[in-house]
Amino acid sequence: MTELSPTAPPDADILVLGAGPAGMLCALMAARKAKAAGIRRDIVLVDQDRTMARKLRASGGGRCNCTNLHAAPGNYLSKDPRFTAQALKRFPPAQFLALLKELGLSAHEEDQGKMFCDQGAQALAEALEKACRKAGCRFLPGRAVTGLVPPAEPGGLFRVDTEHGALFAPRVALALGSPAWPALGGTDVVARLAGMLGLPHIPARPALTPLLLSGPDLDLCRELSGLSVEARLSLAGGGPECGSASVTDSLLFTHQGLSGPAALRLSSRWRRGEEIVIDLAPGTDLPALLRRPDKGKALARTIVAGLLPRRLAEARLAGLPPGLADRRVAELSRAELDALARCLNHWRVTPKATAGMARAEAASGGLDTAAFSARTMQCKAIPGLFALGEALDVAGDLGGFNLHWAWASGFAAGQAI
Repeated sequence: MTELSPTAPPDADILVLGAGPAGMLCALMAARKAKAAGIRRDIVLVDQDRTMARKLRASGGGRCNCTNLHAAPGNYLSKDPRFTAQALKRFPPAQFLALLKELGLSAHEEDQGKMFCDQGAQALAEALEKACRKAGCRFLPGRAVTGLVPPAEPGGLFRVDTEHGALFAPRVALALGSPAWPALGGTDVVARLAGMLGLPHIPARPALTPLLLSGPDLDLCRELSGLSVEARLSLAGGGPECGSASVTDSLLFTHQGLSGPAALRLSSRWRRGEEIVIDLAPGTDLPALLRRPDKGKALARTIVAGLLPRRLAEARLAGLPPGLADRRVAELSRAELDALARCLNHWRVTPKATAGMARAEAASGGLDTAAFSARTMQCKAIPGLFALGEALDVAGDLGGFNLHWAWASGFAAGQAI
């Protein structure tokens, strides 16, 4: 099917702003529902890029962690975590996997319920676009949205302003994503549109991004650069607003600080100035281990070396009082045993910042979910306006949860629009 001409904007029954995963699934579901009801609907997807779903195509380094079998409200960060419940229930991971099969694709499970598309991210993006076109949807690429004006009266038309003129439709779906990953098209356009429409918007923050360190902690990370270990990271001052303030996963030391799944996951909840406690031996009760009779003759250095990679063990031992590492455990005082335990289980660091939106895989914040229906994704104050995916204040944990929210919210909006 040919693209729509930028010089002759069409009227449409539905304008979907953003042809990423959420937008394309919304359009596909709306088209299929209309066809099943014997209704002809003109559905147009408008996107700033010439290539649809650029972020999806790059997800997981191209491997595409397309969903997670354990997707549930607890995996999402939002002002109202309950908002996701209905959409996740109506479109669970099993239903997405069935759609994947229908598209001629397949997936396999890796650790922790992560499902990866066997054919890769590029194939999934192309299959979705092909399915939308087959269902009669049209694409208008290369058109950045610059404004949105609601109908002057009930039943009227929205005006969508773009770089190449205005488009008009009685229903509009906002699937314009977040500012994360600007190199692949992330922008703050949703915040700007919220201001124009008078809708509440939670300021965007980078999520799933590395943590940057400074001073001695950074020096240590540079010595360990490239080393990855299983660790538990916790927010020292984690309160109710932080949600789950502890994660156990792989931690990667880099020349800038901390990365890897553990750091990325905690970054979504970290706030500037807050300390992070690193447990390098999660699941090991070091004080209890040191009290065991058979460990009394062992050198402190030997105990630590048995729990950590050599480079990391040496780096942490270097921070102990002089000579402590080369003494037998039975000779150590309670205070010295505590110091030995802290060097493994209680390493405290204070990041200077996150790596920001430029390296963020997602963003928290967005349109306040209180202004939208949890069942339909429709705006309560502006009938005919829907929001989905990262445009809303919903940010998923690492592991396929953000993509599943795109599918679930896209499905909900597509069924209702």
